[in-house]
Amino acid sequence: QRIRLAGQIGRALTGVLYVLDEPTIGLHPRDNGRLIEALHKLRDLGNTVVLVEHDREVLEAADQLYDFGPGSGRFGGNVVASGTPKQIARMTSASLTGAYLSGKAGIPVPVKRRMVPVESAALWTPDTDPRPNYESPPGGAWLSLLGCRQNNLRSVDLHIPLGTLVCVTGLSGSGKSSLIQETLARAVARHLNRTGEMPGPFDSLSGMEEVSRVITVDQNPIGMTPASNPATYTGVFDLIRTLFTKLPDAKVRGYKPGRFSFNRAGGRCEDCEGLGQKKIEMHFLPDVWVTCDTCHGRRYNQETLAVKYKGNSIADVLNLSIGQALELFGNIPKIRAPLATLAAIGLDYLTLGQSATTLSGGEAQRVKLAAELAKPNSGRTLYLLDEPTTGLHFDDIAKLLKVLNSLVEQGNTVVVIEHNLDVIKTADWIVDVGPEAGIGGGLIVAVGTPEEVVAQADGYGGSGTSNGKGRKGSRSKKKVASVNAANPPLRSWTGELLKPVLEEHERGELEIFDAEEAARKQKGDIDIARVGRDIAAPWQTDGRKWHTQDRIARNGKPCRWEGAALAYVADLLAEYDGLKEPNWNDQATVEVTAAKKTGTGWFWHALSGDEWLLRLYFRVPKGTFDEADLQQRIAMTPVDELDELEVYGRGERVKTNESKGAFQEVVMDIHWLEEIDTPEFREFVQQAVDAYLNKVERSGSSIEDLMPWKKLGKKWHLSRKGFPSTKRVKWTASALETLTTVLEQQFPDDVTDWSNKQVAYWTASGMSSPRIELYTKRREGIDLVLLTEPGQIALGRIAQLADEREITTHRSGKEAVKFRFRTQKSVKDKDLVHFLSEFKAFVDANA
Repeated sequence: QRIRLAGQIGRALTGVLYVLDEPTIGLHPRDNGRLIEALHKLRDLGNTVVLVEHDREVLEAADQLYDFGPGSGRFGGNVVASGTPKQIARMTSASLTGAYLSGKAGIPVPVKRRMVPVESAALWTPDTDPRPNYESPPGGAWLSLLGCRQNNLRSVDLHIPLGTLVCVTGLSGSGKSSLIQETLARAVARHLNRTGEMPGPFDSLSGMEEVSRVITVDQNPIGMTPASNPATYTGVFDLIRTLFTKLPDAKVRGYKPGRFSFNRAGGRCEDCEGLGQKKIEMHFLPDVWVTCDTCHGRRYNQETLAVKYKGNSIADVLNLSIGQALELFGNIPKIRAPLATLAAIGLDYLTLGQSATTLSGGEAQRVKLAAELAKPNSGRTLYLLDEPTTGLHFDDIAKLLKVLNSLVEQGNTVVVIEHNLDVIKTADWIVDVGPEAGIGGGLIVAVGTPEEVVAQADGYGGSGTSNGKGRKGSRSKKKVASVNAANPPLRSWTGELLKPVLEEHERGELEIFDAEEAARKQKGDIDIARVGRDIAAPWQTDGRKWHTQDRIARNGKPCRWEGAALAYVADLLAEYDGLKEPNWNDQATVEVTAAKKTGTGWFWHALSGDEWLLRLYFRVPKGTFDEADLQQRIAMTPVDELDELEVYGRGERVKTNESKGAFQEVVMDIHWLEEIDTPEFREFVQQAVDAYLNKVERSGSSIEDLMPWKKLGKKWHLSRKGFPSTKRVKWTASALETLTTVLEQQFPDDVTDWSNKQVAYWTASGMSSPRIELYTKRREGIDLVLLTEPGQIALGRIAQLADEREITTHRSGKEAVKFRFRTQKSVKDKDLVHFLSEFKAFVDANA
């Protein structure tokens, strides 16, 4: 855009209307003056120049301003103020832009930065330690990348204090992206994941022991279709769908979370496939989207929309603004937390279901950051952002800083490539790259807190202006005399331009949003699992009536099979003394078991969830019935030949299943009572009951107690049994033997439980839950899981251990450090033994 602008100046046209969209994007403040001079030249030639812009210098240099508002999204769209910059600055009540231009509103300089010097450090020069004499960074270490040589970088050493907000500054083309995006980001990703793009050349990387993840957050859309929106991206829509399944109307219909997804068949409107819009393809013009005339933009079919929470269907919820949704779900912590995070960073005006394609770059970026902030986070993540203030108003920048500082407060590190002085002044640490662009750049010219970078710029003697020229007579003879002649300091344009900003702006406390506090349970809160629990389901109040009269199929429609058929079989079985009364207390299954408690399990299951057929299962000892004989005795017409049934199938409706165990299952599909109200069926039931009860009498002990893992214990786990016979086990037996020996040596006092089929447990003495899980029957590898409190171990610490490794959240709520081993070499790693001793030490200390 700026190249085209230069070409227009050279043509010297007049009477032209020029429209520019944020020409200062990617421009260092030093060069703002040059851009403004160019725009004034165009104006003075007799042209009109219209800009969409947020930069303070450009706004103050304009002849006329038009301020849109008063809010964002649905709350904007009006011109709230117009006039010269000075006139706008006086309209502080009507114009948010005016409030910032006048100084009534602003982003304060932090009273206290996270990097605290032990004592006043001397000015930095290239021959001294690039990390001045500071206390340990909040993150516990420095992330050091030495000898970077990508593009124009001249073997520079980068040191980042973990647990802080770091700004990487410098002129456009000075080497910032080469250093951060092309070298640091790729190097860290390859170290953690052992895969990824090849980083630019460098010598060494250290400090990774305190880093678990690296995430690059850009302004690209969160999705490319209407199917993506803030609710789906942040994951809150999964929770809302789960909540809807707990409602009585959903339980009665048997709806699962997928029913309330507009991306899956079943609950969505099939005419528009859940998009709420239909695409009309054009041959020579862009495709046109029109509202679906079936669902009228609501995305779902009528059966799904019938389920409502506090009067709102799932479509109504998607049309709520985030602020309105926060009020609706304010007493449900899991849903409240991500919504409160989005609202706190100024996105409360967005609708939950707003299409990702309609979000601006700044909105998309803040949605991504909010999703990260709302995650149960143990910290130790490295976030990288490239000019996140692009397209943002002063007030949006304040909200962006709020979320960035909130991420840092969680124990993460945020590295921002930035030109905006409002962001730079709030940083804990600055790395200034320069001194010029292209071949004149590629060096780190200043590091430290903003105050120190300003001091280093003063040491050079510069006092920069935004036209790229120093002020005459600004070099202090005293400071010049003190410069080391062998290593003269390099010019820091950022430091020179930052000095007046630090002097003019007031100091204040950083604004932080505590996502964990929003998720913490408050008075009146209820868990999602408890929604609708106080209202008894119909199968719990009168199960027989539900299954035989009021039943609803899995697809939400009334069942068409004859309920009297189910009642007939249940009454028939109730006549036998050795069987319990039928258990009707389930939505889709009626069960009959033996009156005597043994390990033989159930005898009869009736599955009532199909729309057209009632399926009956009779479980009897193997060999009790011959399938062909049974089909001849209880003859049933194939479904394909029944015109009354709107289903198809040529299979037999009476069949047997021969399982690997000691039992045989007889399966029948019934539609009418008359099909089974016969002497042959009653004779079959008598035989089945007698065979089952005889088996019950012979079973004196639980089958589970006879299983090999119960009898053999450790020998079972070390054996090569228990795997699918058709698939190869991909790890060596010696690796498992060595690993169990290592664990027994490192945890000699733990109680070991070998009595489970696939996993062994190590539990510390006096503890109720295990701290180690060892999975021995997985074909892909031996899985070792160490359980600890969140935030104790960083992924960088274990990045070189085992064949595979990851850190996830365990079902118990603890953090699970998972290793997968395949070879004895990976088990014999000395660092693994050292790590296990570290793990034992801090788990014992926190016990």
